Amino acid sequence: MSNLTASLPLMLKTLRLSEFRTHWESIAEKALHDQWRPEQYLSELCHMELASRTDKRQLRFLKESNLPSGKSLGGFDFTAIDGVNKAIMYDLADNHEWIKQGKNLLLFGASGVGKTHLASSLGYSLIEAGIRVKFYSATALVQHLQEAKQALKLQDALNKLDKYHALIIDDIGYIRKTEQETSVLFELIAHRYERFSMLITSNQAFEDWDDLFTDTTMTVAAIDRLVHHAHIIQLVGESYRRKSAMKKES
Repeated sequence: MSNLTASLPLMLKTLRLSEFRTHWESIAEKALHDQWRPEQYLSELCHMELASRTDKRQLRFLKESNLPSGKSLGGFDFTAIDGVNKAIMYDLADNHEWIKQGKNLLLFGASGVGKTHLASSLGYSLIEAGIRVKFYSATALVQHLQEAKQALKLQDALNKLDKYHALIIDDIGYIRKTEQETSVLFELIAHRYERFSMLITSNQAFEDWDDLFTDTTMTVAAIDRLVHHAHIIQLVGESYRRKSAMKKES
């Protein structure tokens, strides 16, 4: 083994090419046996490195997302609920142009009809495509932003959320109507407007959002920003969770 070859593992470690470092010898043997051209050998190692990095990145994105486990479009019974089109949901999962354009997805419906399931399943699909996602309950997110505002760091907190091109806000209707809470929620909506996407679930229709905001002007402004570039889905039916529980018991 030449001095240059002997130092190759160290150089690959320094360059953080872990797959190169692990497989360069075995792939080199295969390349010699199959009479590959040099660029074919290099391409094979690059593919392995990229695949490994993609897997690690997806695992990192998944860990930080805080998504509820076990949610997938394949596991959703579209026959149990009206108002949601299966083809449209799969298109949103596969075609991510709406995320690139900063469009929103608003899911309305009574408790238990599957709003969180659908939003979360889209979150998993986005992560598979290399898009960073963060899931929050609306109350937890508002509390986080309130604390940042009290520490005079609200803008910093909003900027940090920019790294998530898709922000899932679950159960927005459960936010308590106080000036402190609704003001930071409006700041978030205004901050992300036409820049980054939000997937919002709510058991309250727009006409009831006066219960969320203390100021009617703020309510109208928030709704205008959310719906300007948005897919709006109204789920109708009996509790999806209750039906699923009854099927398991039967």
